Formats: sequence, C-alpha cells, structure tokens
Amino acid sequence: MTEAQVLLAKSKWLANDSTAALKELHDCLEKDPTMVEAHILSALINAEEGKSKAADINLQQAFAQDFSIRENPVFMLMRSDIEMKQENFDNALKTLEAAIALPQV
Repeated sequence: MTEAQVLLAKSKWLANDSTAALKELHDCLEKDPTMVEAHILSALINAEEGKSKAADINLQQAFAQDFSIRENPVFMLMRSDIEMKQENFDNALKTLEAAIALPQV
C-alpha cells in the first residue's frame, strides 16, 4: 500500500501539487516510517520549495533507514544542494568531493 502512495505522491508532485504530494508522503510515512523512497521524495519536494531544514530532516531520516544510501550520487548531490542553501559551504564541498570519489558503476 505504501508503494502506491509514493507513486500517487509523485503524480501529484508532477502535476504541480506539492502540498498534496507532501500530505500523501506524510500519510505514507506514518504507516511505514522505514520507506526510504518516501523520505527522499519528501526531501526533493521540500528542497524545491526552499524548505531546506525540512529537506535536511528528510534526508537524515532516509539515511537512518538505509546507511548505504550515502553511496548514492543522487543522495549526495541533494545533500550538497541543501548544505549550500543553508550556506554551509565547507560541508557542501566535502559532500561533493565524496560524491566524486564514489566508485563508478
């Protein structure tokens, strides 16, 4: 059921209804707080809306559920983007350097 909610949230987000998408994701995460994809999508939507603190919390929750996510270049780019928006440039640079250093697949 939660996978369907994530898909529904994606469709709402793509239809430019970020508020409804975030509500759907919130409901999904209440049912299954371990749903990494829901945390990541929430982070993406919040970052696009300029809510960098909320996006950072979403990424932290995703990381807490799956430590291997730190080896995902998309996760690393999102993390650095949020750090830049929070004007934490030293950490953003370190995150980007870590993303570049990831093994290429």
